[in-house]
Amino acid sequence: MESIAKRLIALREKYNFSQTDIARQIGVTPALISAYENQERKPSLDKLVALADIFHVSTDYILGRTAKIDPSVFLDMEGLSDKQIKIIRDLISEFKRN
Repeated sequence: MESIAKRLIALREKYNFSQTDIARQIGVTPALISAYENQERKPSLDKLVALADIFHVSTDYILGRTAKIDPSVFLDMEGLSDKQIKIIRDLISEFKRN
């Protein structure tokens, strides 16, 4: 079973996010994201849910309880620029609002 830390690192890298990007989105410091990824701390329940929402995966996936990512919600953004990724994320947010 993969650790929370390994899953978070893999997801963050897949989405091409920095620790600072993730920290900003869930309202914590980059140092706390680093602590999650270095297995020094585990995310609280509300932060775990926020992380799952950012990466469009289940909390069970982050916790290592399932190996599956629903391909219909996981986007491969490899090779896209930061600007392109932001546009896609903004578009997804707009669709969710409407």
